[in-house]
Amino acid sequence: MIRVVMAGLLVGIGGLSQAALAPSVPTQPDRGALTRAVSEYLADHGDLCVGKFSWPRIVTPEDRETHSNDAVQLPVLEQLGLVESTEVPTPLAEGTAAGAMETAAANADAAAAEPARSYALTAKGRRYYLQKKHITLGIHDQAVLHDADLCVAHLTLDKVVKWTPPEVVHSQVETVVRYTYHVKPVDWMTDRRAREVFPVVDRIIRGEGSLLMTVTVQRQDDHWRPVLPGQ
Repeated sequence: MIRVVMAGLLVGIGGLSQAALAPSVPTQPDRGALTRAVSEYLADHGDLCVGKFSWPRIVTPEDRETHSNDAVQLPVLEQLGLVESTEVPTPLAEGTAAGAMETAAANADAAAAEPARSYALTAKGRRYYLQKKHITLGIHDQAVLHDADLCVAHLTLDKVVKWTPPEVVHSQVETVVRYTYHVKPVDWMTDRRAREVFPVVDRIIRGEGSLLMTVTVQRQDDHWRPVLPGQ
């Protein structure tokens, strides 16, 4: 899956342990083989998603004050009919015995503040909540497995532009392919309000046919196969 986190779409590939290229390794893959590998990858993992794995989602007064992603994006999704919200008690601050007075003061401030809101997907919103196991790269390139995400577009291959010389990485021959793409956004992502609060998605939509994406492909049984994040 391709994720805007951007939780997961334009992830750099680095820090790989590389060995010397073995003499028996082909010096260059065939463009047609790489085209098939990238097309295979996008057919199953070309969904552009925004990293909202679980629902409902709580937006607190602190979230609104700091302009968190959910605080900015969820009210717009509500305007578009994808989510609906209800007021919920503001979560209480946690503290220790030593900080009891500070905790009590924080809780008093929270009680006096605007309530938190819980956002849940509507029937319309659930149409875009893709139920499918995905692996994305999180902090420090750690693989993160999740079962679903809110997805806003699907990418397909435009053309393979270039690729790196094949190298042996962890005993496997790999190359990094750079390609351009076509994008089909969901209907509500054409709305100006949605494009404004999801700027990375907007950039990807605008970059159709010109913005370069990357995917690693690996030589397996005389074929080039896409390598998923975390593999």
